[in-house]
Amino acid sequence: MQQKNMNYRGFFAVLSVVLALFLTFHLLLRSDLTRKREQTEEMTRALARLEEEHRDLSNQLSVVGTEDYIVSSAMQNYSYVSRDDIRFEFTNPEALYAYTDAEIQILVEELGD
Repeated sequence: MQQKNMNYRGFFAVLSVVLALFLTFHLLLRSDLTRKREQTEEMTRALARLEEEHRDLSNQLSVVGTEDYIVSSAMQNYSYVSRDDIRFEFTNPEALYAYTDAEIQILVEELGD
């Protein structure tokens, strides 16, 4: 009879250890799964923000270069021109650097007359 008691105690001891290991691994995996789910949700929100930013930038890109954009940009950002001013666009601005400041001043004065 003594031997059967030992077998039950050993069985319950092994069962307790296995159950404790199972619960430990279950809790670890559950917390990892929760963390991964939160990361997925965060990445989904970041993706939505980036897609919205991409749409905004695409819309801005389609407007850039139009006359309205150039005028409004010059007025708002740089205070260069007003709505009634005559606008000059330089297609080759490097050509301006071929002259000295004095030569540019002479050209400006000649164009002003």
